[in-house]
Amino acid sequence: MTRHILLSNDDGIEAHGLNLLARALADRGDVRVSVVAPSEQQSATSHSLTIRNPIRVLDCGPGRWAVTGTPTDSVLIAVEHILRDDPPDLIISGINHGANMGEDVTYSGTVAAALEGAILGFPSYALSCASWHPRDWGAAEAFVRHHLDDLLAVPLPGNALLNVNIPDIPAAEVRGIRTCPLGSRRYKDVITEQTDPRGRPYLWIGGRGPTWEQIPDTDAVLLQQGFVVVTPLRVDLTHSEVLAGMGGLDLAGPLRPAAGA
Repeated sequence: MTRHILLSNDDGIEAHGLNLLARALADRGDVRVSVVAPSEQQSATSHSLTIRNPIRVLDCGPGRWAVTGTPTDSVLIAVEHILRDDPPDLIISGINHGANMGEDVTYSGTVAAALEGAILGFPSYALSCASWHPRDWGAAEAFVRHHLDDLLAVPLPGNALLNVNIPDIPAAEVRGIRTCPLGSRRYKDVITEQTDPRGRPYLWIGGRGPTWEQIPDTDAVLLQQGFVVVTPLRVDLTHSEVLAGMGGLDLAGPLRPAAGA
Protein backbone atom coordinates (compact mmCIF):
# COMPACT_ATOMS: atom_id res chain seq x y z
CA MET A 1 0.00 0.00 0.00
CA THR A 2 1.37 3.40 -1.00
CA ARG A 3 1.63 5.91 1.84
CA HIS A 4 1.19 9.63 1.25
CA ILE A 5 3.81 11.63 3.19
CA LEU A 6 3.65 15.39 3.72
CA LEU A 7 7.05 17.07 4.11
CA SER A 8 7.63 20.49 5.61
CA ASN A 9 10.41 22.35 7.43
CA ASP A 10 11.48 25.74 8.77
CA ASP A 11 14.52 26.32 6.54
CA GLY A 12 12.44 27.03 3.45
CA ILE A 13 11.35 25.22 0.31
CA GLU A 14 14.85 25.30 -1.24
CA ALA A 15 16.71 23.92 1.80
CA HIS A 16 19.15 21.10 1.10
CA GLY A 17 17.92 18.94 3.99
CA LEU A 18 14.30 19.07 2.87
CA ASN A 19 15.17 18.21 -0.70
CA LEU A 20 17.54 15.41 0.36
CA LEU A 21 14.64 13.91 2.33
CA ALA A 22 12.24 14.34 -0.60
CA ARG A 23 14.66 12.65 -3.01
CA ALA A 24 15.31 9.75 -0.65
CA LEU A 25 11.59 9.13 -0.25
CA ALA A 26 10.91 9.55 -3.97
CA ASP A 27 13.34 6.69 -4.66
CA ARG A 28 11.06 4.33 -2.77
CA GLY A 29 8.20 2.59 -4.50
CA ASP A 30 5.86 2.55 -1.53
CA VAL A 31 5.42 6.27 -0.79
CA ARG A 32 4.07 9.36 -2.46
CA VAL A 33 5.44 12.73 -1.36
CA SER A 34 3.90 16.18 -1.13
CA VAL A 35 6.08 19.12 -0.05
CA VAL A 36 4.51 22.19 1.56
CA ALA A 37 7.12 24.42 3.21
CA PRO A 38 7.77 28.08 3.97
CA SER A 39 8.90 30.17 1.02
CA GLU A 40 11.73 31.63 3.13
CA GLN A 41 13.84 30.84 6.19
CA GLN A 42 11.65 30.57 9.28
CA SER A 43 13.97 29.16 11.97
CA ALA A 44 13.06 29.85 15.62
CA THR A 45 9.50 30.88 14.75
CA SER A 46 8.23 28.20 17.15
CA HIS A 47 4.53 27.34 16.87
CA SER A 48 3.43 30.71 15.55
CA LEU A 49 0.55 31.34 13.15
CA THR A 50 0.31 34.24 10.69
CA ILE A 51 -2.97 35.98 11.56
CA ARG A 52 -2.28 39.65 10.76
CA ASN A 53 -1.04 39.33 7.18
CA PRO A 54 -2.30 37.52 4.10
CA ILE A 55 -0.68 34.20 3.21
CA ARG A 56 0.04 33.18 -0.36
CA VAL A 57 0.58 29.68 -1.72
CA LEU A 58 3.14 29.43 -4.52
CA ASP A 59 3.12 26.50 -6.95
CA CYS A 60 6.69 25.18 -7.16
CA GLY A 61 6.09 22.25 -9.49
CA PRO A 62 4.40 18.86 -9.22
CA GLY A 63 3.66 18.05 -5.59
CA ARG A 64 5.52 21.11 -4.26
CA TRP A 65 4.11 24.30 -2.77
CA ALA A 66 5.71 27.22 -0.91
CA VAL A 67 3.76 29.14 1.73
CA THR A 68 4.54 32.75 2.60
CA GLY A 69 4.27 32.04 6.32
CA THR A 70 5.58 29.95 9.18
CA PRO A 71 6.11 26.18 9.43
CA THR A 72 2.87 25.92 11.40
CA ASP A 73 1.07 27.86 8.65
CA SER A 74 2.53 25.48 6.08
CA VAL A 75 1.28 22.30 7.74
CA LEU A 76 -2.12 23.77 8.58
CA ILE A 77 -2.62 25.08 5.03
CA ALA A 78 -1.40 21.78 3.56
CA VAL A 79 -3.90 19.73 5.55
CA GLU A 80 -6.87 22.10 5.49
CA HIS A 81 -6.46 23.56 1.99
CA ILE A 82 -3.92 22.16 -0.45
CA LEU A 83 -4.37 18.47 0.43
CA ARG A 84 -7.87 18.58 1.91
CA ASP A 85 -9.13 16.12 -0.73
CA ASP A 86 -5.95 14.03 -0.61
CA PRO A 87 -4.82 13.97 3.04
CA PRO A 88 -1.41 12.59 4.01
CA ASP A 89 -0.92 9.47 6.09
CA LEU A 90 1.88 11.07 8.11
CA ILE A 91 3.94 14.24 8.36
CA ILE A 92 7.73 14.67 8.48
CA SER A 93 9.38 18.01 9.22
CA GLY A 94 13.01 18.44 8.17
CA ILE A 95 15.71 17.54 7.65
CA ASN A 96 16.61 20.68 9.60
CA HIS A 97 19.96 22.43 9.32
CA GLY A 98 20.89 22.45 13.01
CA ALA A 99 20.07 20.48 16.13
CA ASN A 100 16.75 20.70 17.95
CA MET A 101 17.40 19.38 21.44
CA GLY A 102 16.71 20.31 25.04
CA GLU A 103 14.86 23.57 25.60
CA ASP A 104 15.42 24.53 21.97
CA VAL A 105 12.48 22.34 20.92
CA THR A 106 10.23 25.13 22.27
CA TYR A 107 11.75 27.63 19.80
CA SER A 108 12.08 25.29 16.85
CA GLY A 109 10.00 25.81 13.73
CA THR A 110 10.95 22.29 12.66
CA VAL A 111 9.48 20.76 15.80
CA ALA A 112 6.49 23.12 15.56
CA ALA A 113 5.58 21.82 12.11
CA ALA A 114 5.52 18.27 13.48
CA LEU A 115 3.64 19.50 16.56
CA GLU A 116 0.95 20.99 14.32
CA GLY A 117 0.72 17.69 12.51
CA ALA A 118 0.19 15.88 15.80
CA ILE A 119 -2.48 18.39 16.85
CA LEU A 120 -4.26 17.76 13.56
CA GLY A 121 -4.23 14.03 14.27
CA PHE A 122 -1.39 12.76 12.07
CA PRO A 123 1.64 10.67 13.06
CA SER A 124 4.36 13.33 12.97
CA TYR A 125 8.14 13.42 13.09
CA ALA A 126 10.83 16.10 13.27
CA LEU A 127 14.26 15.30 11.79
CA SER A 128 17.38 17.43 12.28
CA CYS A 129 21.03 17.23 11.23
CA ALA A 130 22.90 18.54 14.26
CA SER A 131 24.91 21.33 12.66
CA TRP A 132 23.86 24.77 11.42
CA HIS A 133 26.23 24.29 8.47
CA PRO A 134 26.41 20.51 7.95
CA ARG A 135 29.65 19.20 6.47
CA ASP A 136 28.48 15.63 5.94
CA TRP A 137 24.87 14.61 5.29
CA GLY A 138 25.85 10.95 5.08
CA ALA A 139 24.42 9.91 8.42
CA ALA A 140 21.19 11.83 7.82
CA GLU A 141 20.67 10.25 4.41
CA ALA A 142 21.54 6.77 5.69
CA PHE A 143 19.04 7.14 8.53
CA VAL A 144 16.27 8.17 6.14
CA ARG A 145 17.03 5.42 3.65
CA HIS A 146 17.60 2.54 6.07
CA HIS A 147 16.00 3.34 9.43
CA LEU A 148 13.00 5.56 8.72
CA ASP A 149 10.66 2.57 8.68
CA ASP A 150 11.80 1.63 12.19
CA LEU A 151 10.86 5.14 13.32
CA LEU A 152 7.48 5.08 11.60
CA ALA A 153 6.69 1.69 13.15
CA VAL A 154 6.69 3.14 16.69
CA PRO A 155 3.06 3.42 17.89
CA LEU A 156 2.21 7.06 18.58
CA PRO A 157 -0.79 8.30 20.55
CA GLY A 158 -2.58 11.29 19.10
CA ASN A 159 -0.83 13.79 21.36
CA ALA A 160 2.75 12.71 20.63
CA LEU A 161 5.50 13.18 18.03
CA LEU A 162 9.04 11.91 17.64
CA ASN A 163 12.02 14.28 17.57
CA VAL A 164 15.17 12.93 15.89
CA ASN A 165 18.65 14.49 15.89
CA ILE A 166 21.35 13.03 13.65
CA PRO A 167 25.07 13.84 14.09
CA ASP A 168 26.91 15.68 11.32
CA ILE A 169 29.30 12.80 10.62
CA PRO A 170 29.72 10.08 7.99
CA ALA A 171 27.29 7.21 8.35
CA ALA A 172 30.12 4.76 9.12
CA GLU A 173 31.08 6.78 12.21
CA VAL A 174 27.62 6.68 13.83
CA ARG A 175 27.68 4.55 16.99
CA GLY A 176 24.02 3.63 16.89
CA ILE A 177 20.52 4.93 17.60
CA ARG A 178 19.38 5.74 21.16
CA THR A 179 16.03 6.75 22.60
CA CYS A 180 16.39 9.32 25.36
CA PRO A 181 14.90 12.33 27.17
CA LEU A 182 15.68 15.96 26.38
CA GLY A 183 18.79 17.52 27.87
CA SER A 184 19.38 21.09 29.02
CA ARG A 185 21.51 23.89 27.64
CA ARG A 186 22.72 27.44 28.29
CA TYR A 187 23.60 30.11 25.73
CA LYS A 188 26.19 32.81 26.38
CA ASP A 189 26.15 36.44 25.21
CA VAL A 190 22.57 36.01 23.96
CA ILE A 191 21.91 39.77 23.60
CA THR A 192 24.31 41.87 21.55
CA GLU A 193 24.12 45.67 21.68
CA GLN A 194 24.75 47.40 18.34
CA THR A 195 24.45 50.85 16.80
CA ASP A 196 22.92 51.50 13.38
CA PRO A 197 24.46 53.90 10.81
CA ARG A 198 22.36 56.76 12.23
CA GLY A 199 23.76 56.22 15.69
CA ARG A 200 20.63 54.66 17.14
CA PRO A 201 21.08 51.67 19.47
CA TYR A 202 19.47 48.33 18.78
CA LEU A 203 19.69 44.79 20.12
CA TRP A 204 20.42 41.56 18.26
CA ILE A 205 19.35 38.21 19.70
CA GLY A 206 21.78 35.48 18.76
CA GLY A 207 24.55 34.33 21.02
CA ARG A 208 27.25 31.76 20.73
CA GLY A 209 26.50 28.06 20.50
CA PRO A 210 24.99 26.40 23.55
CA THR A 211 26.82 24.75 26.42
CA TRP A 212 25.07 21.49 27.22
CA GLU A 213 24.77 20.18 30.73
CA GLN A 214 26.47 16.81 30.90
CA ILE A 215 23.44 14.87 32.08
CA PRO A 216 24.03 11.20 31.24
CA ASP A 217 21.85 9.59 28.59
CA THR A 218 20.15 12.82 27.45
CA ASP A 219 19.87 13.88 23.82
CA ALA A 220 22.78 16.32 23.56
CA VAL A 221 25.21 14.12 25.49
CA LEU A 222 24.42 11.03 23.43
CA LEU A 223 24.58 12.99 20.18
CA GLN A 224 28.04 14.28 21.16
CA GLN A 225 29.04 10.64 21.61
CA GLY A 226 28.04 9.89 18.00
CA PHE A 227 24.53 8.49 18.39
CA VAL A 228 21.36 9.31 16.49
CA VAL A 229 18.96 10.36 19.26
CA VAL A 230 15.18 9.94 19.30
CA THR A 231 12.97 11.70 21.85
CA PRO A 232 9.18 11.44 22.12
CA LEU A 233 7.48 14.79 22.72
CA ARG A 234 3.90 15.53 23.74
CA VAL A 235 1.38 18.18 22.83
CA ASP A 236 -0.09 18.27 26.35
CA LEU A 237 2.20 20.53 28.43
CA THR A 238 0.43 19.80 31.71
CA HIS A 239 2.90 19.13 34.56
CA SER A 240 1.06 16.20 36.12
CA GLU A 241 3.24 15.97 39.23
CA VAL A 242 2.72 19.63 40.14
CA LEU A 243 -0.99 19.37 39.35
CA ALA A 244 -1.35 16.46 41.76
CA GLY A 245 -0.11 18.64 44.63
CA MET A 246 -2.21 21.73 43.89
CA GLY A 247 -5.42 20.67 45.61
CA GLY A 248 -5.04 23.50 48.12
CA LEU A 249 -5.88 25.97 45.34
CA ASP A 250 -9.24 24.35 44.62
CA LEU A 251 -12.17 26.52 45.74
CA ALA A 252 -15.90 26.00 45.77
CA GLY A 253 -18.16 28.99 45.23
CA PRO A 254 -17.63 32.56 43.98
CA LEU A 255 -14.55 34.69 44.64
CA ARG A 256 -14.70 37.41 47.27
CA PRO A 257 -15.17 40.88 45.73
CA ALA A 258 -12.10 43.13 45.56
CA ALA A 259 -11.81 45.71 48.34
CA GLY A 260 -13.86 48.80 47.52
CA ALA A 261 -15.80 47.08 44.77
